[in-house]
Amino acid sequence: MLLQIYFKVSDENGRAFEEMFRDVYVPAMQVQEGYIGSRLLRLFSPEMHSEISARNTEFNYQMNLVFDTEENRRNWAASDEHSVAFPKAQALAEDVAWRAYDVAEEDSFK
Repeated sequence: MLLQIYFKVSDENGRAFEEMFRDVYVPAMQVQEGYIGSRLLRLFSPEMHSEISARNTEFNYQMNLVFDTEENRRNWAASDEHSVAFPKAQALAEDVAWRAYDVAEEDSFK
């Protein structure tokens, strides 16, 4: 399963948000049963967004978190590690939203 978490982060907090993901969020997830991997995506610049005619969004960061099952993702959400990591992410963001997906098909990429 894939959980996408969308964040609206100010330019002033961008670097701190990226460091928090690397130094706090990822280590907290790596000890969870069923954790497969994650990515932190930063939106292209407004100029590049315009150049490629991308759809506007208020969110400029996205975490993609992959777990083997929704049950293990929920266990992560209920864990002590999550109770430390997620509030740190929220504190650096102006807004947060999320969606969850079943993986229908996959092409492995590295």
